[in-house]
Amino acid sequence: MNTTLTAPAAPAAGPRAPIDTAAVETLVHQLLVALGEDPARPGLAETPVRVARFFTEFLGHEAGTTDTTFEYQAEGEGCVAVGGIRTASLCEHHLMPFTVEAVVAYAPANRVLGLSKLVRIVHRHAHKLQLQERLGAEIAEDVARLAGSKQVAVWMVGDHSCMVARGVRAHGTRTATEYLLKPLAADTAAVERLRRVAVLAGGAR
Repeated sequence: MNTTLTAPAAPAAGPRAPIDTAAVETLVHQLLVALGEDPARPGLAETPVRVARFFTEFLGHEAGTTDTTFEYQAEGEGCVAVGGIRTASLCEHHLMPFTVEAVVAYAPANRVLGLSKLVRIVHRHAHKLQLQERLGAEIAEDVARLAGSKQVAVWMVGDHSCMVARGVRAHGTRTATEYLLKPLAADTAAVERLRRVAVLAGGAR
């Protein structure tokens, strides 16, 4: 019978300051003026409010509970992977959106995470100013902490609007990243086991 366990506490982190929506509205209004636009014209009159609402909703997203775990005991070696996890984030360099599809894989120790919790963990770390490379690392480290496993890997493929709408204007390009928890990276056999189950889940091909 499955037994719900209590996961270790998350590392201490400073709380993010609340979003000053009035200030955001004012700044967006000023930005429109600086761009040579008329903030009062139809189509733009409500833009400052909409932008402030977007940042409040996106950065304030609550992914829900992520620490539900269940007792796991097995004679052999098991792996768990959830793929096809799609989410959006904001590039911290340009404040432009990027989307990723992730697959998260780990080898359970004495407990497993609820499958939906892996999805929630991805969303939790995506809803902030972020880098794809760091996003994978934060997801893996959170899964390791909650599941008590040292064998965690995250693969992601991302589409970045900052590469499409500006600069190189590289339409159709995709960015692939892999993050292996440090104890796992040196174990090629364990990496291959996780990669095989990740492929079955729809990623890490």
